[in-house]
Amino acid sequence: MKRFFILLLSILSVALLQAQDSFQKALESHVKALTSQKYMGRLAGTPSEAETASWVSARFKEKGLELLYPGGFQDFSYVDPTTGDTLYSQNVVAVIPGYDPVLREEYIVVGAHYDNLGTYTMRINGKDSLCIYPGADANASGVAALIELAGAAQSQYFMYKRSLLFVAFGAGERGGLGAWYFINRAFPQASVKLMVNLDRLGHMSHENTPAVYCGQPHYEREHVLTTLAMEPFMPQVEVYGSDFFSSNHQAFMEKNIPACLFTTGLHPYHQTLRDTPDRLDFEKMESFCRYVFQFLSKTANGPEELLTPVENTYTGTGERVYSYTEVDVPPTFMKGNIEFFLDSWVYKYQRYPKEAISQGIKGRVMVSFIIEKDGTVAQVEVERSAHPLLDKEALRVISASPKWKAGEKSKRKVPVKMTIPVYFELAPMR
Repeated sequence: MKRFFILLLSILSVALLQAQDSFQKALESHVKALTSQKYMGRLAGTPSEAETASWVSARFKEKGLELLYPGGFQDFSYVDPTTGDTLYSQNVVAVIPGYDPVLREEYIVVGAHYDNLGTYTMRINGKDSLCIYPGADANASGVAALIELAGAAQSQYFMYKRSLLFVAFGAGERGGLGAWYFINRAFPQASVKLMVNLDRLGHMSHENTPAVYCGQPHYEREHVLTTLAMEPFMPQVEVYGSDFFSSNHQAFMEKNIPACLFTTGLHPYHQTLRDTPDRLDFEKMESFCRYVFQFLSKTANGPEELLTPVENTYTGTGERVYSYTEVDVPPTFMKGNIEFFLDSWVYKYQRYPKEAISQGIKGRVMVSFIIEKDGTVAQVEVERSAHPLLDKEALRVISASPKWKAGEKSKRKVPVKMTIPVYFELAPMR
C-alpha cells in the first residue's frame, strides 16, 4: 500500500510538472507572437492593432471560450488629440457563464490591454531606420496571462457561481480608453463586481517582485490574497491596500467598482526597445498566474464581502469625502505616501500596550480616517478590530498625527478618506 501511494504521488508530481511546463511554454509563445515584427508594435488605432485583436480573438476561440460580440470585437472610436483624426479600436471580450441562477448575473472582469507604442524612425549613419517597440512586458505579458487564464478557467467552466469576463482592451496606452469605453458605454456597471487587471507580469528580479494592489485597503480581499501567498507552491506575493501606476483598472475604480492590479512593476526597460521576450522570466510568470487563477476561483465562488466596494462618505456639512484613488492629487505626509506615514509616524510612535504583551495579544487593526481640506486628521475610527487594547493604541497614534498636505480634485482641496492596517507583532522568543 505504501508503495502504491508513493507511485501515485510520483505520477501526480510528474503530471503537475508537465502541466506547468506546458503553461509556461504557452506564455512564452504568446509573448513572442505579440512582439513579432508582424504587429509593428501594436499602436492603438492602426491596422496593426486590429490584426492583434484578431489574433487574440482566435486564441480565445482555440480555448473554447464564448465570444460576446460578432468576431469577439467590441468596436469603439476616439479622436486623436494631436491630429484631430477619428481612430478606431476594439476590445476583445470572451465570457464563461456562471452556473448559479442568481450569481451568474454578477461578473468578474479579467482584463489586459494588448496595444503598445508602435514604431518610430531613427536616423543612423545618414539613413532612416524603422524601430519597433516590442512591448514584451508592456503588455504582451499581461495578454499572454489573460489568454492562458481564460483557457484554464474554461477547462473548469462548471466550477464558477459568478460569470467571468476576459477582456483584451484596446487603446490602453491612450489613457485606458478601451477600459473606459467598456465600463462607461458597453456593459452594465451594476453587474460588474470586481475588475482584475493584468499589467506587466513578466519582469521579475529582487526589485520587481510579484505584487497585487487593491486600490485602497479592503480587509476581506487583502486577507484572501495574503492567505493564498502562504499556500504550498505559491509565489511570495506582496499585497498592498493602495494603487500603483495608471492602467485599465482605474476606469472601474472611478465607478466605485473594486479592482485589483496584478503586476511585477516598472523597470528600466519599460517602454523602450529593450523590452524584449528574452528579458522575461516565464517560469516565475507561470507561478504568478497560478496565484491569480486561485484568486479568481475564490472570488467567483466566494461571499459577497469579498466584492463589496468602499462606500462614499460625507462630512458633517454634507460635503463629499473622496477615496484615495478618486483624487487627482492624493494627500501626502511630509512629502511621502501612506507607506511613509506608517513607517515614519505610526510605527515610530506606536506604543505596544504592556498588558497586551503580557497576554501575548497581537493582530492587525484596520483604521479609517479623513484628511480634511486644511490637512488635519479627523474621524479616526476602527473599521476592523483586533483587540480593545490594540484598537485604543492604533486610534491614539493616528489621531496624534501632524497635519498632512490635503488632497486635490479638479485643482481644489477636498476631504479624503483612507483606511490603513496597523500591525502589532510580538518578537519571537529566543
